Amino acid sequence: MALAKIGQVGGTNALTDPAAVLARTQFPSFVQDALRAAGMPVDVDSDVRAKLAKKTFNTQVQKGPSLFQMQVDGLTKEDATKFLTGALAVLQREHQALLDVAVKEKKERLASLETSIEGNQKEHQTILDSIKANAAKIGQQAPDPIMVSYLLRANEVERSRFVEQQTNLRDQLQEAKTYNTRFEAPVFVAQTPQGPSRIVAALVGALLGSALMVIIFALWAWLAPKRN
Repeated sequence: MALAKIGQVGGTNALTDPAAVLARTQFPSFVQDALRAAGMPVDVDSDVRAKLAKKTFNTQVQKGPSLFQMQVDGLTKEDATKFLTGALAVLQREHQALLDVAVKEKKERLASLETSIEGNQKEHQTILDSIKANAAKIGQQAPDPIMVSYLLRANEVERSRFVEQQTNLRDQLQEAKTYNTRFEAPVFVAQTPQGPSRIVAALVGALLGSALMVIIFALWAWLAPKRN
């Protein structure tokens, strides 16, 4: 059993809807895709491990934000773990394209903000240079202090807005908030088999075989006098 979370962008937006993940994992080819990603046999008609995965694999959407649970039975703990890891790898591969687009958009917006901040700083310096130039001119009236104050204040407000947006975008792009679909906890494997062990199965088979032999001998003994 594995608890997984759909990839996030900025810590608030999921890469896709949980219903879409559920539909994808229930698609007929998904089990074989997962088996292939896990390096396991993919023939679900003849291979016993593949048949078991096909028969028992299921996915459920959980109540938590963007959480879903995958479960499967395996002949061994290793098989079950490998299959779920392969299932996650399939989803990660498909969700990576969505993640790349979202990250690209945010990085382009970040680059645009950096350009805007540089332009704002140049504008600020232009205002200051203009004040100095006018003050140096003898006999000319100094610029209106109210107008100068207004221009500088508007410039500072704009810069603060750009810097705030820049900070938010950088925060959203941190690995803790923008990531691909992943396991929320290590894969859980039951410590005891859910079905009979091979030893038990062998003993049951031996007992059934012995019972069958007894029946055969009994029938033979019953039919022998009649033949005589």
